[in-house]
Amino acid sequence: MSKTVEEKYMEGIMREENALVFARFNKLVNNLFSEKSEAQEEILALKSQINTLQKSIAEYKREIANLNEKLKKQDFLEKSKEIQKESVKIVANKAKKSTDSVEIKKTITELIQEIDACIALLNEE
Repeated sequence: MSKTVEEKYMEGIMREENALVFARFNKLVNNLFSEKSEAQEEILALKSQINTLQKSIAEYKREIANLNEKLKKQDFLEKSKEIQKESVKIVANKAKKSTDSVEIKKTITELIQEIDACIALLNEE
C-alpha cells in the first residue's frame, strides 16, 4: 500500500510538531536542572550562614556565662568585705568593753569561726 500525498503531508507535519514539542520539553528540563543547581548553591550558602550564626550564638553564650560568673565572684567579694568590716567593728566594740586579753582572744576566735561559717554559706550559693 502506498501512502497518499495527504498521509505523507500529515506525517511531515506530525514530525515537525513532535520536534517542536521535544525542543520545548528539552528546554523546560534544562531550565529545571539549572534552577535545581542554583537552588542547591543557595542552600549551601544558607547552611554556611547558619553555621556562622550558630558559632556566634555559642560565643555570645560563653561570654554571658563568663560575665555571670564574674558577677557572682564580685558579689561574693563584696559580701566578704562587708563581713570583714562588721567583724572588725564587733571586735573593736568587744575590745573596748573587755580589758581581759584572754576574753578578747576568745571573742576573736569566735568571730573567726563565724566568718568561716559565713564564707562557707556564701560558697554554697
